[in-house]
Amino acid sequence: MRLSAFEEILQKIKGHTGHICLHVLGEPLLHPDLEPILAVSLAEGLRINLTTNGTLLSRNRDVLLRQPALRQVNISLHSFEQASSEAVLDSYLAGIFDFITAAGPAPSLFINLRMWNLKQTPDAGEQGLSSLLLGQLARYFKLPPMLSRDFSTVRGAILAPQVFLSRAQSFAWPHGPAPDLGKHGFCRGLRDHIAILVDGTVVPCCLDAEGDIPLGNIFQSTLPEILAGPRASGIREGFARQQVMDPVCRRCTYRQRFQKNIPVRPDKAKKIEQRGAAAQLS
Repeated sequence: MRLSAFEEILQKIKGHTGHICLHVLGEPLLHPDLEPILAVSLAEGLRINLTTNGTLLSRNRDVLLRQPALRQVNISLHSFEQASSEAVLDSYLAGIFDFITAAGPAPSLFINLRMWNLKQTPDAGEQGLSSLLLGQLARYFKLPPMLSRDFSTVRGAILAPQVFLSRAQSFAWPHGPAPDLGKHGFCRGLRDHIAILVDGTVVPCCLDAEGDIPLGNIFQSTLPEILAGPRASGIREGFARQQVMDPVCRRCTYRQRFQKNIPVRPDKAKKIEQRGAAAQLS
């Protein structure tokens, strides 16, 4: 996304959110205008949540840490499942630990280490990688051995002040042929977040990186016009009734995380509405 397009989008979403997320499948640390993007966001009063695979954190460490717009860095450790050797994994984690150490004094920065690779029936390869990762985390953060073993199944844990471990089921990106998972369900897409792709296409959530559910274009319409459109309204109203209306959403395995969720109470929904939805930009 060009910087000029990013700046135009910020004007379009002004007043609707206090946060934006830089991800939608791409790697934000590859963007040549990363620092200007962070600076422009700060000038517009927006905080940034950034998701990265972590391989470029050391190279971009100084840029990230001198920009107060940055609120949270999500590091997808599960993206390194194909590590060719333990030495390669050690090098990868060393860069991440270097960033965490440098970020230590930053009072308003949160770091979330994601291991979203849990399976219903873990295979030997997954268990081996998880054991290596968890062992490294335990050593770096000087955790008790019993606690580090508990990480194999725990959903989340505090590793250090403002540093968290997040564990979750693996999921498939809902693009292309996939089984229909049924019409019953719920998702937070269009409830408290949307995604805006590189060409300005607005989609319900960051999992629609291919723009399979185009709701409108932010360069051609206002955000309220797009969200009030028939497709967006149908999807949102369907979720309110625990009904999955769009065929792309019906193929999405990520929404299964919300299978047991009950829609937010009206009083909480009002608070969410007042805070504004998060816009996610590619």
